[in-house]
Amino acid sequence: MEKRIFIAVIVSLGLLWAWAAIAPKLFPDLVKKPPVQTQTTSTTSTAAPKSATTTTSNAPVTPAHAPNVAAAAVLPPISAAEVKNTTIANDDFIAVFSNRGAELVSFKLRKYLANPTKKSDSTLVELVKERDPRRTDFPFALESGDKRVTAANGALFAVDDATSNGSRVLTFKHSADGLSIVKTFTFTGEYPFTFTVAVAPAVPYRVAIGPGIRTLGPEERDNQFTVTGNGAVQRDDSLKVINREKSDALSIYPGIQYIGVEDNYFLTALKPAKGGEGILRRIEQGVDKNKRRELFAAVNAANDGTVSGSAFFGPKETGLLDRYGYEKTLQFGMFGVIARFLLGVLVWLNQATHNYGWAIIVLTIIIKVVLYPLQHKSIVSMKKMQRVQPKVEAIKQKYKKARTDPEQRQKMNVEMMKLYQQEGINPMGGCLPIVLQLPILWGFYGLLSRAIELRGAPWILWIQDLSAKDPYYITPILMTITMFIQQAITPSTADPTQKRMFLIMPLVFGWIFKEFPSGLVLYWLVQNVLTIAQQLIMNKYWKDHPAELQTA
Repeated sequence: MEKRIFIAVIVSLGLLWAWAAIAPKLFPDLVKKPPVQTQTTSTTSTAAPKSATTTTSNAPVTPAHAPNVAAAAVLPPISAAEVKNTTIANDDFIAVFSNRGAELVSFKLRKYLANPTKKSDSTLVELVKERDPRRTDFPFALESGDKRVTAANGALFAVDDATSNGSRVLTFKHSADGLSIVKTFTFTGEYPFTFTVAVAPAVPYRVAIGPGIRTLGPEERDNQFTVTGNGAVQRDDSLKVINREKSDALSIYPGIQYIGVEDNYFLTALKPAKGGEGILRRIEQGVDKNKRRELFAAVNAANDGTVSGSAFFGPKETGLLDRYGYEKTLQFGMFGVIARFLLGVLVWLNQATHNYGWAIIVLTIIIKVVLYPLQHKSIVSMKKMQRVQPKVEAIKQKYKKARTDPEQRQKMNVEMMKLYQQEGINPMGGCLPIVLQLPILWGFYGLLSRAIELRGAPWILWIQDLSAKDPYYITPILMTITMFIQQAITPSTADPTQKRMFLIMPLVFGWIFKEFPSGLVLYWLVQNVLTIAQQLIMNKYWKDHPAELQTA
């Protein structure tokens, strides 16, 4: 039985390690917000610079199959004489729009640091990926086969900044060469903001965001658990994540609920209220070792030349995503239900501990208490197995030929089960607690690598990010040591060969866990310490009350 447990645990850990290694490649609360504030700055410029460039797709842009609506009227020539950046700021974010192309050139999150483990670095997370400022494909750029549309991405729009019913409304207008473009953005103080783009006369085009999502700091860039730049498309309440490295050059998704680009912790998405198909377009960026694929997410215009809806640029906080309908983008793996439950408990405990490390320790103790009855039965079962081991060996000796004779093997198994029944032993009793621990372990792994609530969450001393590995491998070493101690004091029925095999287990655990989030290692370390304490108490009790084992 112990051999089966050992094999099951090793296989499970191997799967966990394999998942951690290949998952990035394969699938690479809520309160009323205060009114937003706006700030406008200007720099003089008489025209868009000739060096400005526009990135467009070679694929044709097709209009949506929407009902025909009267197109907006073409406006007289409209443009601006200078570049203006308009800033929208509230407690959660700072958004900057440029009138060059009426595009979003910056979106910083005030509550999240780009390098959370470096408290001296106050750089905020920036959800508009860094790129050459001469480019004109920032979020809300237009893609089209009509050169007048793409030329407008480098044109200077006239800006109107107004307040309406407590909301800030930015309206950008440009008209030239017989084509008018009007972009309107409305901010209410919430993370999502609405947008409307109208082109007259109506021509095929699409509104795009991207490429990719944010520029990673060095620590996250080197983290094997960081998965960034994948596409996310939800249709019919079913989410599909598209790996940026394996995506097609152009993918079309009709009937979308939203489309965007995500990473472990953040999401940028468009949720169309009016428009056509969703589009994911792949480009190649960088050179040599820095070369990588990035995705644009876009929405085709309706037949009347209009695209409207809401946009979300923000953190993948559980409460926010649930509130705004993006909850499916919070993916914690195969045991996601367990992970979300554990995360909810951790958030609740953190209100008292004010430290997620201590919250993990408290939660581990709670889990230990809940599983105590099963673990107690497991210890009793193992102790009884140890006591009857001489009888088991006698039966095995009686049926020496059991390995080669199926009939003899069946007789041996029947006699063994009869012995277990007489002694009140469940041969699988020792397995159940370990089996129950594995989903919890997977759940912790999922939430610690994807829950933004624990991103950059410190514990003590050298552990400054529970979602990252222990930089000095102290907790994995302690975990390995406690596993050896636990193994030494736990009743065993294994033969000498199996015991030598079991000595490998702590080393395997330690080697695999050394690269895992330190919060996960902390959970397993505390579990080991509690199990050691429980085993020592039980061993002392049975030594003083040997008769109790007979009736246990």
